[in-house]
Amino acid sequence: MTDLDQRVREAYDAQRLPDDVRARTLSYIEAVRTEHDTAATSVSAASPEASPRFPSTATANECSRTTDAATPGDREAAPAKAVARPSRRAPRRRRSVWLAAAACLLLVLAAFGAYGVYQTPSAYVDIDVNPAIELTVNSFGIVIDAEALNDDGRTVLDAVNVTHRPYAAAIEMLMKSEAFSSYATEDGFIDINVVSENDVLGESLVAESSEAASSMPCGHACQRADADLRDAASAAGLCVGRYRAAQELMELDPSYTLDECAAMSMRQLRDHIDACHQESAAGEEGEAASEATGSGHNGNGGHGNGHGAGHGKHRSEGDAVSR
Repeated sequence: MTDLDQRVREAYDAQRLPDDVRARTLSYIEAVRTEHDTAATSVSAASPEASPRFPSTATANECSRTTDAATPGDREAAPAKAVARPSRRAPRRRRSVWLAAAACLLLVLAAFGAYGVYQTPSAYVDIDVNPAIELTVNSFGIVIDAEALNDDGRTVLDAVNVTHRPYAAAIEMLMKSEAFSSYATEDGFIDINVVSENDVLGESLVAESSEAASSMPCGHACQRADADLRDAASAAGLCVGRYRAAQELMELDPSYTLDECAAMSMRQLRDHIDACHQESAAGEEGEAASEATGSGHNGNGGHGNGHGAGHGKHRSEGDAVSR
């Protein structure tokens, strides 16, 4: 027996017939029994052949006339009979009522349960160009919330409503919207990160994101991220993609700060990261060449100075011309 069945049974057992109804019912039963015995005795005396169990038609008609000739006080007792007679079936009716109530309760619980599952987040998708947006997706692959993480993101979401849509349709609508596409130009870069413990859903969202972003004229990157990275990005007030890129750039060139990285577009961040990687590769080649010529010590010193100067120069010129 389920908990619901037990509660319904207890509620049913708690129902008791009111005392006045019980008394009227017993009185009515006794009156009917007495009337039946009297009629049977009369019929038996008038016609011994007649069965006392089955009164004649005349006797029934006589009883009917007796009822019609009843005094007003007797007629007032009639409703008691009308109320008391169905009481024989009252338990069955009460049971039907409680079963109907239990069915309604099950429907309500099922509805609330389904709504609770629908509203439960199962994945987060961070989309960053310069507008930074986070979409919350449930286990059915439906976008149930959209949050802007900066002013540009708020402008986009004010123009495009993507909630309560399948993610594939929502991301396509977002990419094709004028509010978003004005940022995703040829010199832009879209960074999309999917955070989900559900591997099937996570891979599906990455594939759908990549397909939608590939239709844009700019470059893009779509990948998975973990919940710890999302928490750290949220604490810094950044999207996952921007926070990841900022951490990479600051590791390559510690002269950059998180605030400076937050003020850049994703294209600027990617350009600075690429430049750092190129300079690092060039420095390694120069160091290898110096060691080959026997001047490794001087070459190392020159590389150290040149590496620092190179980063600073690239940074100032890059920030001046970045779009």
